[in-house]
Amino acid sequence: MSERISEAEISMVLDTFMYLDYKEARDGTSLKNILKDLESLEDYGGGGVHYGEYTVLRQAAEREEIGNLIITCQSINMGYDSGTCACTFMTPDGSDVYVVYRGTGDGEWPDNGIGMTSAVTIQQKRALSYFEQVVETLDIRDSQRLIVTGHSKGGNKAQFVAMETKYARLLDACYSVDGQGFSEQAIERWKEKYGERGYRSRTEKLYGIQGENDYVSVLGNSIIPKGHIRYVATPVEKSNFAGYHDIKYMFASLVYDEKTGNYRTVFGGRKNNDTGKQGELGTYAALLSSHVMELTPDKRDGCAAVIMQLMEICDGRKKGINGETLKLTDLRDFTFQGIPVIAKSLFGENEGRALLDAFKGEDVQLGKLPSDIALQVNARFLLNQAGELGQTAQRIHTLLEELEETACKIPAYMKNGVVFYNRLKRSIKEVERWYKKLNRAADVQENIAISYQKWDETGIFFAQMPL
Repeated sequence: MSERISEAEISMVLDTFMYLDYKEARDGTSLKNILKDLESLEDYGGGGVHYGEYTVLRQAAEREEIGNLIITCQSINMGYDSGTCACTFMTPDGSDVYVVYRGTGDGEWPDNGIGMTSAVTIQQKRALSYFEQVVETLDIRDSQRLIVTGHSKGGNKAQFVAMETKYARLLDACYSVDGQGFSEQAIERWKEKYGERGYRSRTEKLYGIQGENDYVSVLGNSIIPKGHIRYVATPVEKSNFAGYHDIKYMFASLVYDEKTGNYRTVFGGRKNNDTGKQGELGTYAALLSSHVMELTPDKRDGCAAVIMQLMEICDGRKKGINGETLKLTDLRDFTFQGIPVIAKSLFGENEGRALLDAFKGEDVQLGKLPSDIALQVNARFLLNQAGELGQTAQRIHTLLEELEETACKIPAYMKNGVVFYNRLKRSIKEVERWYKKLNRAADVQENIAISYQKWDETGIFFAQMPL
């Protein structure tokens, strides 16, 4: 047997287990026996949708310190919603306890966006409730080693638990794998709650394990000490964008197939080596995140809401798990704030240009889009729409003038306390409000069209839109 595997790597393996989405495991079953039950099932050992994760786990579980871990306290059996997907693993003697959170679960994408501007989210609170219930159910003692871990949103939950729990003295370490950071409101709240020294004491238990080109861990404000962050090689084919944030690729290698002349992905049971630095995509994602975090909280909230709601729609849901929906103001914020920030950072800054250079074809110059990528916008159509909106706004303005003229002709003795006059004045205010909105919409549409037209002509996005 080779050297003893670290608890950080064990945490990564258990985080991978959560993506099996296997909720039929019996409490008290060892990980190796769970995998044995999955061996003949189509989605797992049969080569189906979870075969990659299954392969990582099957090989990792050959080591006794992983294979003998026992599952318990599954959140689905404890009354928690499907978004709060968590379970706990213990060594047979109970000396080590791992509380593990899955990444973004059913309906949780909007909650991710809320976490960019809020001190606390509903799903973070539920994660904390689960952790403290586990501590009390298992009667965790000082003599046991207690670890909390998770990947992606699960990593964010794990960090939140470490910062919030009343059982902080029992918690030994938090391993956040590709877990995003927090809003400035959250950080200010903790510093006010614990003081600077207490805040630092809690963050010292946090450790970050990030894929070299991961684009989620850089979101928000990181509270993990820089010396506690490591970057892991994540070999992914350039066309597999999602793979850069997929934990199983931290256990993968690309192998050249001489028969086909192509590379194929092979999954193993040990994590890849550390790289010591971020890759081009990770570096750019960090830059973009820093620009987004510079936006005012309300604008940032709108941008995040659009992106997260789109992710939710891709999963087939129109609302978040707690009823979150997209608002028109969110779309406005993304159009006026998000798109210009993305365009400027991607085409106008060194990190963005380096990313394009890394992903470009040999015949593409630095900083220009590859020929097979195009943004199709009919600027003329947008301008025509803006003109129609403007004409409609003008007709409403004419109606407004007629209403105001009518109100002026009403005798003075009828203006005080007369229902008809009061209703007329309210109608005038409502028509005026709609006139301003429609007129503004026409201006916005025109500026968007002009911006895209200039982008098409020069390759640079001009964000000259009214805010």
